[in-house]
Amino acid sequence: MPYLNNDGDSRLNNFPTEPKMYVAESTSIDGNRNYLVIGVVGLVLTISSILIAMAVS
Repeated sequence: MPYLNNDGDSRLNNFPTEPKMYVAESTSIDGNRNYLVIGVVGLVLTISSILIAMAVS
């Protein structure tokens, strides 16, 4: 059983295994441009759906 200690006395191990930590790398200019395009497209879709809902009602 994975939750038992290796001591052999059948106690439960309540401490989780921690993942390996790493330092995030900064995004490139192309990555930032992609985020900007996705944000603009999302904003246009949101505004257009609000305007359509206002026109229909």
